Amino acid sequence: MKIGFIIALVFVAATAACGSDPADDVNGPTGRIVAVPADQPSIQAAVDDANPGDLVLISPGTYAEQVTITTPRITVRGIDRNTVVLDGGDRLGNGFAVSADGVTIENLTVRAYTFNGIIFNGVGTDPDATYGTGNDVLDGYRVNAVTAYNNGLYGIYAFSARNGEIANSLTSGHPDSGIYVGQCQPCNVVIHGVISERNAIGYYGTNASGGVYVVNSTFRHNRLGITPNSQKMELLAPQVQTVIAGNLVVDNDDPDTPEVPRGFFGGGIVVGGGTEDIVLRNRVEGHPAYGIGLVSLNPFEPENNRVEGNVLADNNIDLLYGPGAEVTDPAGNCFVDNTFISSAPEAIEAALPCEGEPAVEYPLASVTLPTAPPGVDYRTMSAPDPQPSMPDAATAPAVAVPAQPVFPDLDTITVPPAQ
Repeated sequence: MKIGFIIALVFVAATAACGSDPADDVNGPTGRIVAVPADQPSIQAAVDDANPGDLVLISPGTYAEQVTITTPRITVRGIDRNTVVLDGGDRLGNGFAVSADGVTIENLTVRAYTFNGIIFNGVGTDPDATYGTGNDVLDGYRVNAVTAYNNGLYGIYAFSARNGEIANSLTSGHPDSGIYVGQCQPCNVVIHGVISERNAIGYYGTNASGGVYVVNSTFRHNRLGITPNSQKMELLAPQVQTVIAGNLVVDNDDPDTPEVPRGFFGGGIVVGGGTEDIVLRNRVEGHPAYGIGLVSLNPFEPENNRVEGNVLADNNIDLLYGPGAEVTDPAGNCFVDNTFISSAPEAIEAALPCEGEPAVEYPLASVTLPTAPPGVDYRTMSAPDPQPSMPDAATAPAVAVPAQPVFPDLDTITVPPAQ
């Protein structure tokens, strides 16, 4: 989104985070533990003191600070996920603003920042660079066992960043999206084991292309569940090659949530003008708009997307192909082996098959979307329930962010059980 791009430029240290080799680091000892507050009085002071390979270990407490990280390959960890809390007080900008490669943030809570809970940003100062490609990108990031809630834009935000993992985390109460990945090609990011609930959007992936996996996670009680999408407001359009697999996507029609900027309400998985995406073996239930939709997002049309093996129920329309009015062919989009009742067009797996010839003609039924109810102020939303903490947070050594995340074996992913 355009506002996210502006925030990324303005409120994060403008350091071009190009890839580097760990062997290049010769600036001091690695593998230390820098304890907060025993060794340094604040998280920022500890981060500034840390060298590549060090672990910043934070004792329980509430920390009213915003932390900027420019040192590569450090780990920032709370001893307890629920009692190590960074609190922006609805006045500070970002909880963590990271412009360095290979940083891990884990086992803590970040709340009440006016912009983002955590942002990894690879945008630098070169006006001629195409950030998000080549070496003009933040390379390597990891978020694990983090709770981010009631921040003013995004919970966990990766922009122009590559080779990441977002795992075992919860995001709630965000007026944009709980998790956002944008403007990267290839992105090489695996999002797994997360819960994204009571946001405007659960996952938002604008122009996030190549090696993007959103798997084995829960998206519930947002206004919109999951949406890879193409937009001109950021570079690298159109969006290409996201895999959405094995997720529980239910009841994304909660009125007691912040509003979606464009007013959409009641959708499960929506591919907005995306290309070559795979929507595989998800359970999608309880949506008054539609369960899974391949739709246009001006000026982009969905092309060559595959919707396979999903189980859908209790949606106004289970499966939808909704291109622009002038599109009269399947454009390589196909549906196969889904469990569903309703679709537009009718008999969608015959109209847009993944094998054989599509139907010669099929009606593109008009779809009436529900009117979005008024949203709520994110700052007034209740806190999420306590979440599981790392069992060995105080003693486990820091683990380096790998050069590339471990991509999931799609053959092992199954449809999750119903709630």
